[in-house]
Order: sequence, then structure tokens, then C-alpha cells
Amino acid sequence: MRLFSYLSVAVLLVSGVVLTAYSPDLLSMVIVGFMCMITLAGCIYGLLPTISFTGGLLNGQNSIRKASGTEGSSAWVAALRIERFFQQKRLDKLFGEYREKVQHQRETGQIVSDIDEVLNEDVLALYTWRGVIAQIPGTLTGLGILGTFVGLLLGLRNISFVTVEAALGSVQSILAGIDTAFYTSIAGVILSILFNIINNVLRNIMNRETGLFLEEFHKTVIPTTDEQARYSSRREVRQILELLDRLPKNTGNGALTGEAMSGNGGNERVLMPQILDGLRKNEFTFFLQPRYELNTRKVIGAEALVRWNHPVLGVVSPAVFIPVLESNGYITKLDQYIWGEVCKTIRVWIDEGVRPMPITVNVTKTDILAIDVAEFFSGMLKKYRIPPKYLDIDISRTAYLETHDVLSETVAQLQQMGFRVVLDGFDGNYMELSALGDIGTDVLKLDLCNAEMQNRTNALPGIFVQARTLRLNLLAEGIESAEQLNVLRKAGCTEGQGYFFSRPLSVDEFAKILKVGHAG
Repeated sequence: MRLFSYLSVAVLLVSGVVLTAYSPDLLSMVIVGFMCMITLAGCIYGLLPTISFTGGLLNGQNSIRKASGTEGSSAWVAALRIERFFQQKRLDKLFGEYREKVQHQRETGQIVSDIDEVLNEDVLALYTWRGVIAQIPGTLTGLGILGTFVGLLLGLRNISFVTVEAALGSVQSILAGIDTAFYTSIAGVILSILFNIINNVLRNIMNRETGLFLEEFHKTVIPTTDEQARYSSRREVRQILELLDRLPKNTGNGALTGEAMSGNGGNERVLMPQILDGLRKNEFTFFLQPRYELNTRKVIGAEALVRWNHPVLGVVSPAVFIPVLESNGYITKLDQYIWGEVCKTIRVWIDEGVRPMPITVNVTKTDILAIDVAEFFSGMLKKYRIPPKYLDIDISRTAYLETHDVLSETVAQLQQMGFRVVLDGFDGNYMELSALGDIGTDVLKLDLCNAEMQNRTNALPGIFVQARTLRLNLLAEGIESAEQLNVLRKAGCTEGQGYFFSRPLSVDEFAKILKVGHAG
């Protein structure tokens, strides 16, 4: 493929040299020579870099295969250790920047960025001067037309029929001008066609290899968001446990004894005393992740996400303590506390003259089985005197699938009270939900971070078409890139949230948005 590419460029340049050499006169040679200079510049700054990038992308695919075949480490780790991943200077520099970025993200526990943020068709187009190179065929054709007019103008300039000799000279001058006119025009068309064909072929080959490389990298190397989240959670748990181990061991205040720390109870025995102590001391709070109207990017609501403000450890991620609470049923006590705090906050906003936006609270399977959820929220409405339109009830997909019979009545009661009920964690599988009967909820929240949705951006339009067919409302969560946002907009999605728009905000930060009416 590389040999074919270089031969194509060679044919283009040789054609230019031949056309220049066979020019019928000096004027034609000058014009065609200028065309050749433009063609040469296009080859140097556009065609040759395109060939180089294509070769680098092929080398990158070989590096992926090499990394995936490495024993003793994951393909991800092995790939990041390859110094000359593409064996192409510019691509290796971009990959080096990507490597530094993701290493920092992994160290700080963030979800790592996708490689297509630094390497994609648009980036390669910039380095191969796509916009400028695309103008060259038209420029060559224009120069050919210019040569036509100049040749005719020179041929007609000294026409005289006063004498026979003058008439013969005039005819010769006209013929010479026509010669120049036709030759430069034909040369311009030939070079233009050749350059355009070769440029388009080479760029299509490069774009194809870019797509193949990114597809292979996504499939083989980069961990899924779920895998990264699990890795981050495990690491954070280990860090928390290590920090707890360094705290003074005081069995009277909820801290841990050395015996408990070294026992076989695992994370639960280590964390549970601290969690219970935190619940007693109201250390648990919630952050708000804004929800946006996707077309205008206006904030139209938020989701309440629980956080633990530990006096020593700082803000602790729910990935650390939620699994512990779910394993022993204490999650319901925490959920009820957070629900109450959200309702109290909405009341404060109303009393301060600030118009609230709907806040989504999460309900789990354990909540459905352990308490009367509808009765609890009915009590919250009366206690804090808040309209139900300011509270959305977010029910997990697991709860929906595993407690559907009990849940159906609860959903109906909540809707009758005026709440909007959302089914969270939807993965695009309508059949799974429909098999249980009427879906019942007001909205399905499509989780783009779900394992079933990984690398399935192209499936989003079909999911939204099916939603309209079934007369279901969809909103999206986990929006992390401009590509996802563009696809969602085109598919007809109007609501969404994710780190692409905003991280979760403190209550005070979100209150500022309410007061000014936008996210600044």
C-alpha cells in the first residue's frame, strides 16, 4: 500500500516535469512550471504527510496486536509502555501527550480519556493541511484558464492586415497564442485531475486506517468505563482502608480496633463502624449533578448523589461505602436521610425566593422491599410543603427487574401524587423491560456508561427511534464527549447529564445556578 502511494505521487510529479519540458514556448513553460511548483508544495505538505500518517497508523495496529499478545500484563499497560507506538514522529508525540494525560487521570482516580480526543480524522486533517490542499486542484485549473486568456491576448495583441507579410505574421502570432492557450489549459486540467484523484485516494486510505486503528484500540486496549470505574473503586477502597488503619484506634468512638482491621470481615468490618459513626454525626450529604436541555445547554434539573464528608479522609466516593451498606441493608437508612435532606433543601430554596428545579433522588431494590416508598415521599411533601414537580423519583433498573410486581403499585402511587418516575440504568434493551408488562415509568434514563452501551454510539439513533415508536421518553446520562452529544441531538434526545457538561456540584454551587438562571 505504501509503495502504491509513493508511486502515485511520483507519477504526479513526473507528469508535471514532462508537461513543463514539452511546453511549446517560454510562456507556457513558465505557467506550467508554476503549476508544478504548487503541485510539489501540495505533495510535500499534504500528500507525503498523509502517506506517513497512514504508515504510522498501520504500525499502531501492529503495536496493538503486540500489546494484546504480551504475557503477564494487560494490553492497556503493555500499550502504554511502547515508546515508539506508531514509529511516526508526529503520531508518537500525540500518543506521548495522551499517555501523560491518562497516567495522571489514573493516578487521580478519574475515568481515562479516549484516545480519539488527541488522534482523530480532524486532528490528522490539520497536520496534512486538508483545507489548503483541497484548493490546489481548483488553483491548477484556474492557472490553466489564466494561461488560456494570456495566450490569446498575446496572440491578438499585434494583429495587422496592412500588408501580406503583416497578415502572415499576425496569423502566426494568433496560432502561437492559441498554442499557449490550449497547452496551459490542458496541462492545468491534467495536473488538477491527477492531484485530485491521488489526494482523495490517499486521504480515504488514511481515514480508513484511522477508523480501523481506533476500533482496534477501543476493542483490544482501552478498558471500558465500567472496568475503569471498578479499578478506581478498588484502589480508592484500598487507600481508604490504609488511611483508616493509621487513625487512632479508639473502640469507644466508632473507630476500629486492630483486631477488626486484621479480621476476615473484609471491607464491611473495616468500614461499617466508621459509616455508622458518620450517620450519627450527619457526615453524609449530597452533591447535585446538573441535568441539561441538550439543544440550549440550559440547566433544567439535577440528580442528588450521596457523598461522605469524613472529618479525616475528606469527601469519600460512594463507590467506597455504598457496597458495604447494600450488603447489610443499611442503605435504606442512608437513602431516607438523603431524601429528607433534599426535600429540606428544596424548602429552603422556596423560602429564600429561589425557584427550584426538579431534583432526582435514587431508589434502590432494598428500599422498595424494606419500606413503603410512596408513603415516605407523601410524608415528605406534607412535612416540607413542597410541590411534587420539584422531585423526580429515580428507580434503578435492578429494582425494576427484580421487584416488578411490588414496584408497579408503588410507581402508580407516586405518579398519582404528581411525581415524575424515572427508570435508571436503561441499556437499550426494550424487550427485557417489556417482558415484564407495561413499563409504567414516565422516563427511561439511558446509561451511556453501561457495559452494554460501550462503543455503541452508532446504535443510539435506533434506540431513540424505537422509543418514539413505543411512545417512551428517554433522557441520557453519562455523556462524556462531544461525539455522544451530537449523536444524541440528531437522534432527538432533549435531556441529559454527564461529565462533558459538569461534575457534581455542592448544594451551594448549584444554588448559584438557580439564582442566576444559568451555569455561567
